[in-house]
This record gives sequence, structure tokens and C-alpha cells, in this order.
Amino acid sequence: MISIRPARTADLVTLRALETACFGRDAWGEQALEGELAGVPDTRCVLVAEDTGASGSAGPSGPAGEISGGAAGGDTAVAGYASLLAVAATADVQRIAVRPDRRREGIGRALLDALLAKARERGCAEALLEVRHDNAAALAMYEATGFEQIARRRGYYHGVADALVLRLAPLGE
Repeated sequence: MISIRPARTADLVTLRALETACFGRDAWGEQALEGELAGVPDTRCVLVAEDTGASGSAGPSGPAGEISGGAAGGDTAVAGYASLLAVAATADVQRIAVRPDRRREGIGRALLDALLAKARERGCAEALLEVRHDNAAALAMYEATGFEQIARRRGYYHGVADALVLRLAPLGE
């Protein structure tokens, strides 16, 4: 079972491993991740999706590592994380990262839904995000949620791949 909780400083090593596994050379470094966590709750919201009561499927070389303990007292394994920047009326989905071996299980959608709920709680009227133009799975998820393309940034990812700028407005209920 997946539960979503606020990220903690203790998650930093796991978040960094997720970044590397999911984004390769576009991964955020430890300093960027520390900055995200430092911005909570002022302008940032960082959430973690974890298996509760699971032994975790990542081994020592797994992309996210494992976290022992948890609310239920059993083992938990981080399956993904997400980050939101919320300033004034606009929320910006900064990151959604799901362990490669856990994709297509609805974890990304659960994280996105949780971020959008946080954006609504903060009074945001719209959400923006950037996604790599050739990330078909992410594009399908965002389109199913109601995001629409409003711009294209050519060569955004290391001059090689374009980013599509997507918008969801109004956020509604």
C-alpha cells in the first residue's frame, strides 16, 4: 500500500538517488534538494510516496534505497517523491520522480493529485509544469489530469530535448 507524507531531511539521500535514477544528467544535486526542503512550508511542498508494510524491492544498488521504520512500525520503501513551488496564485510542479521499477502503478498520479491538493490549500488558482517533449507516460498522465500545453521551450534539456510548458486552470476541487 502506498502512503504519501511530507518529506523529511532524513530523506535527502533517498531523494538524491531517485533524482539520479529518474533524471540522469538532468538530476538535481544535493544542494538543490536541500533548497527544496529548506523552502518548506514557505513556498515549497515536498512529498514522498512510500510503501507501508512492504519489504521494499530495491536492493543495495536500487535507485531509491530503503527507509526502515514508519508510522506502522514496519519496513517502508520510498517509491517516489514530488515537489511543488507555490507563490501567490500560481503553483509550479517542480518534480515528480517514481522509481523506474515502480512506474505504471499510479504512484506518479497519486503524487500529482496530492501536490494539486496542496496548491489548492495554499489558494493557488493555476498550476504550471515543464515536461520533456518525449516523455509519453508523463504527458499522458498530465493530459488525463486536464493540463494543456501553452508553450514549448526548444533545447531546454541540455540543448537536446524540448520542454513542453503545461497549465492547469482553474485548479478547482
